[in-house]
Amino acid sequence: MNDTNKTNILILTRKTKENANSIYNSYTNGIIENYPQAIVLDYFDLYFQNGKKKFEAEIFKQIAEHQINLVFINFVSGDLTFDLIFLQTITSKCFLLMNFYDTELFFEPIDRYYAQCADLVILPAASNFTHSYKLLGINAIATFSLFDTKLYKKQNLTKDIDISFVGDVSKKSRQAFLNYLLEAGYDVQIFGRGTKNGTVSFEKMKEIFSRSKINLNFSDTVEERNFNKHTNTDYSLVPEIMQYMTQLKGRSIESALCGGFVLTQYAIGIEEMFDTDEIAIFKDKKELIEKVKYYLNHDGRRKQMQEKAYQKALERYDASRAFSKILTKIDKHNRSKKTIYTDKEFLHNFASHHALYFFNFLFKLQLHYAVEEWNIMRHNGIKLTTLLKHLRQQFYYQIIRKILKRK
Repeated sequence: MNDTNKTNILILTRKTKENANSIYNSYTNGIIENYPQAIVLDYFDLYFQNGKKKFEAEIFKQIAEHQINLVFINFVSGDLTFDLIFLQTITSKCFLLMNFYDTELFFEPIDRYYAQCADLVILPAASNFTHSYKLLGINAIATFSLFDTKLYKKQNLTKDIDISFVGDVSKKSRQAFLNYLLEAGYDVQIFGRGTKNGTVSFEKMKEIFSRSKINLNFSDTVEERNFNKHTNTDYSLVPEIMQYMTQLKGRSIESALCGGFVLTQYAIGIEEMFDTDEIAIFKDKKELIEKVKYYLNHDGRRKQMQEKAYQKALERYDASRAFSKILTKIDKHNRSKKTIYTDKEFLHNFASHHALYFFNFLFKLQLHYAVEEWNIMRHNGIKLTTLLKHLRQQFYYQIIRKILKRK
């Protein structure tokens, strides 16, 4: 794929409001900067608007009309929209590239099944996790999280916040660390859903990173295996034992891109993401206090480290640079055909997820689309608990919210 004029790319991703969640936009922008002719479709919107058959037909239409020879699917975490047979058909026509967020959690119940159809999988994870894919004969590489670095600017703002954390504090382990700092007398500014300061905009988040002497980051994964009503993600699919697992977060890279100093909880592979002279690491409460005390009292050392981390983030985690390397090395003619395997559990999860679309179409009285979803659910079996969760959610979004707006 050395001749960009002969490479036509279709990107299937989630489009977000301008910078609301920069990760999806960053991956898209990174490809488009190298291949401006790339076609971008929001696969969620396309499915919600067209139903299964028209959704798949539209993608095949785009492939034919634009002579697409590479399809990139940027999966939403824990998503089960795509039919495996449909993906098999795509890979018979095009080179299929996939990216999985939170694959540490969803590898077993979801990602490994979809990845069978891929010619290459890229992972925002440490290299050790690629072995799980390679054991199944799946070609995978680790990239860590990639960002559109033009969206992040190092601001020369007064460091008037000693310690900050921006994120989800519903996890008990995070709250325990934060409370420990507060009880020790440190001034910690906390932002996010469920906090006194509430959620903040993308612009405000970048400002906080720049104003903070220390930006905290945590590496815990899932504590409560439940249904996230904000994202329709069913974390009950994640095995209980995964609560032991720590996970590298893109937030450390985002903080560094804003010129912020990062103090992060340890996770396996963090040494690959940043060196110890670029960010600081803690493993327990005692070490957290020690590191906070040291770096608040050593401005010079802190500034040296944050500058090194900034340069590393610009060089290694810029989406445009990363995709330039990845896409130019792909040989779209050197591909292996694989038998695609499924298990009963995966098919149950797939069918149960499609209750989301079934109730969406049902409440919008798009009955022909609802029938398509019902057939998926009927043939593969469903999990009643997931069905009820999607029923409640879609009843709220499609019925209750509309009634409240009229009032």
